[in-house]
Amino acid sequence: MADHCRVDADDTLHVRWRRPAAEGERIVLRHEPSGEVRAGPLSDDRRSAALPVGGLAPGAWDVLLGADRPLLTDDPGFSFDGLREYAGRARERAARVVRSPDGRATLDVRDVAPHAEVEEVHPLDGEIKITGWLAYSGPRPGAAARLVAVARDGGRETWAARLDGTAFDACLDVQAFTRREPALWDLWLDAGDVHARLAAFLDDAPGKRGTLSYPRQVVASGARRMSVRPYYTLKDGLAVACHLLPEGGAP
Repeated sequence: MADHCRVDADDTLHVRWRRPAAEGERIVLRHEPSGEVRAGPLSDDRRSAALPVGGLAPGAWDVLLGADRPLLTDDPGFSFDGLREYAGRARERAARVVRSPDGRATLDVRDVAPHAEVEEVHPLDGEIKITGWLAYSGPRPGAAARLVAVARDGGRETWAARLDGTAFDACLDVQAFTRREPALWDLWLDAGDVHARLAAFLDDAPGKRGTLSYPRQVVASGARRMSVRPYYTLKDGLAVACHLLPEGGAP
């Protein structure tokens, strides 16, 4: 049973055991879709192994000892600090260890694109404050950043955003969402040549729609009253819904 089984920020799979493994043991990765195999030896003391995984084909890779014995681990395969360090670098493909309920380790390799990982959303006092960080793009030194809201039926609003390394924050005026007819707005972060969708993909809590709800704010727009509320889409992207309230009706 391995007590450490993770991919580090340099795309190397590190495995450690409490006791030495058997003489002649090796780590094997087997690509389920194609049957391709990668293998590497253990360290001299047979307590650890390091196997480069950069450039592996997308899909699930079985992590094995020898030819066919599943590697068992009690390591969840990631930490949030490690995940942020990993996703904080520019990359087009990501690898992560996934542990099954019975302890089997699998390497999940997938294509990735830059996105703006949302950490906090605060709708209050006529504003929506958002903080997060750029994932898979690396820092954008010297780039001017903007938070862009794009209405699904056309139209856009922009606000200045602050970018420090990969960390960003922005403050949206909810009044801006009421300048059009009721609409749904998708949120993006523009930083130099990166156009990154605001989303929460890396918090290990998929499927936020229906389970996470933000308070709405009621805004007067001429003779109308509009409800403005951030929400997560079915794919965990952050969006804003702006709806017209019935005249004289409750929010």
